[in-house]
Amino acid sequence: MATDGTSDTPKAPNQRSYSGKSALERGVERRDRLLDAGLELIGTRGFARTTVEELCSAAKVSTRHFYEQYPNKESLLLDVYDLAMGESLRRARASVTATRGRPAPERIAAAYLAVVSPLIEDARLAQITFVEMVGASEAAEARRLGGREAIVSMICSECKASVERGEASPADFRFKALVITGASNAVILDWVLNPGSTSADQLKRQLTAFAIQQLISP
Repeated sequence: MATDGTSDTPKAPNQRSYSGKSALERGVERRDRLLDAGLELIGTRGFARTTVEELCSAAKVSTRHFYEQYPNKESLLLDVYDLAMGESLRRARASVTATRGRPAPERIAAAYLAVVSPLIEDARLAQITFVEMVGASEAAEARRLGGREAIVSMICSECKASVERGEASPADFRFKALVITGASNAVILDWVLNPGSTSADQLKRQLTAFAIQQLISP
């Protein structure tokens, strides 16, 4: 025991601080850098063409530190997707709350734009969501379908509420929601692959008008 009453037992390696940061804090920073590298490399070069070594180089971490965070490259891909989808869903839910009580077209437009705007504004997110996640593995496909289901469920819930308020007629809203999500995915990906075909703002207006027409019309 040290004379000041504190233990003189050395700290475990994972408890020691370095440059004023704990091992946990350094691990969080490495993970954040790997996520940034994953978004950039996988979102521009593709999952198959991106190696763990390249991710580590871009993130300025060692391969040992990579495998402390992730068991494999696919796990990083799933994390990048989850962050992007999670933020879109968070924004959509916040929009639904903020526009409660307003006319259905206004609510639908705001929530829809909350979901699709990040994909239009960052081509890397569109590439990962619509290309790299598709069939990458059973886990990736399950995660992608889960994200789609969350959006479809939100659309159906809002549409049913609109029917109860007399703003819309009863319909097969799941079918309509699947049509909207499928069409949106195809249109946004085509726009990303063919830059300059139209402006981002015009694309948002076109897609929003389509979504409202599909959900509000009989």
